[in-house]
Amino acid sequence: MRFTYAMAAGLFTFVLLLAGCGGGGDGEGGGPGGSKSGTVVVDGSSTVFRISRAAQEAFESVNPNTTVVVDNHGTGGGFSRYLQGEVDVVDASRDAKPDEEAKAKAQGIEWTRFTVGNDGITVVVNARNTVVQSLTVEQLKKLWEPGSTVKTWKDLNPAWPDRQIRLYSPDNDSGTYEFFVEAIVGKPKPVNADPAAKDQPKPAAKGGQRDGVQQSSDDNTLVNGVANDEDAIGYFGYAYYAANKERVKPVAVQNGADAKPVLPSAETIADKSYRPLSRPLYIFVKNSAARRPEVKQFLGYYLDNVKKLAVDGGYDPPTEDDLKANQEARTKLYGAAAPETAAAKP
Repeated sequence: MRFTYAMAAGLFTFVLLLAGCGGGGDGEGGGPGGSKSGTVVVDGSSTVFRISRAAQEAFESVNPNTTVVVDNHGTGGGFSRYLQGEVDVVDASRDAKPDEEAKAKAQGIEWTRFTVGNDGITVVVNARNTVVQSLTVEQLKKLWEPGSTVKTWKDLNPAWPDRQIRLYSPDNDSGTYEFFVEAIVGKPKPVNADPAAKDQPKPAAKGGQRDGVQQSSDDNTLVNGVANDEDAIGYFGYAYYAANKERVKPVAVQNGADAKPVLPSAETIADKSYRPLSRPLYIFVKNSAARRPEVKQFLGYYLDNVKKLAVDGGYDPPTEDDLKANQEARTKLYGAAAPETAAAKP
């Protein structure tokens, strides 16, 4: 039988289909989530994305046979994909929620958490705004809380202009959004249930932020929104401010009536004086996926170089206590034979 061009094309397509099998789940023998593809899938926080992207680029330069896919669908989105078996590593700008832990436990999914940096959520205004230098936590709450009646700068401070404020924030899947809301607005309060409705599900807690905020999952979109609007205010991770210092201006946060306003910086984030908006940054690694050679190699490289990678991403590196905890978690994950992380060495 003569080997035709059509037969060759069909064979080539079949080979491509075989190569496409596997991916970033926790399977260990090919197929969806198998290890044969040499692919590591990371998704989650747009804040931690910058660190994981730095890890991806550096790792692939010395391990070209491994493909690392890094996406940023928000911390909540990353956990959602993770629980569906689509992701090996979640980038998280907050800790896992109780319901996420419960869903993972119900599916028999175990994970290990590592700290990969420290951040300060940065409140910014337009660079041409010469009025707003600092805001108290109470003013921030008054501005962002659900049902807020603040419409103008004058509503926040009688000495400020009577001009309408426009607000920008990450979307509801973002860990930055959730951390900011809890730190500034407060934890959601449960709704009183109807005592007569015994068999009805309990009402969800009310929380979040006010209506009328322009939200985006893309931090660069938020930066552009504030940079192009003289009466805008928004918030996002410190690295996105640091990369746009000429376009937006940070607002110092005053945490208490007797406290001094504090600007976010590498120093104030590291010493935790930038309160209440300083926070750790994490990756969550699925334990079953961590046994795959490519995931183990990528994780090892990430943790060995995490101090530099955090700085490359625009954030403060993990503290010595963070590094010690990382090493203990790594040893627990891989056993006593787990190599010591280079970053944790004195």
